[in-house]
Amino acid sequence: MKKNGVAPLTNWLFSQMQPTDTELQRSTIHAALASLSKCKLFYTTNFDDFLERSLRLHGRTVQVATSERDLNHSGDTQVIKFHGDFNAPDEMVLSESHYERRMRLESAMDLKFRSDILGRAILFVGYSFRDPNIAYLFRTVNEKFGELPHSFAGKRAYIVVTNPSDFELQLFRERKIEVISTFDLDRTRAVAELLTELSS
Repeated sequence: MKKNGVAPLTNWLFSQMQPTDTELQRSTIHAALASLSKCKLFYTTNFDDFLERSLRLHGRTVQVATSERDLNHSGDTQVIKFHGDFNAPDEMVLSESHYERRMRLESAMDLKFRSDILGRAILFVGYSFRDPNIAYLFRTVNEKFGELPHSFAGKRAYIVVTNPSDFELQLFRERKIEVISTFDLDRTRAVAELLTELSS
């Protein structure tokens, strides 16, 4: 048993949520993400392996990093599992103390993140500022990099928001995040169409 007894639980959860390759290939979101050929770096806080599997199914060569030992980038595309994953339960960010350590942005993985955002524009997909960790993360990033020039794209970060409210628009802009609005009752379809458009 791994430390904290995490491994048995995560192994069980992982076994319960394994889509087939065919199901992943049919996912419009994953197909759209894979079509972003110029995007070689993906960060995810999800524990599952859906993103890296779908990228490979769409012909991308992928290296997955869950800890410092994985940071020697050798693949065409790198997927950073910022909160760990089911295949590396000891690296998973689960408890309040785990989040507190991660939000200090001082570990090897955090230093990589800080390095990766320099000179790049970040696109957030599937995140909300209702998640306090994302809000805290960007407040910290703005504090650390607020005096630096904007990225080559003119903005440091963008976020896709479906049917945004005026409050959400104001909230993101105050945090220097440009909102890309989509309007559709079907959020998945709206985001997939936007990503497909970005790839063309």
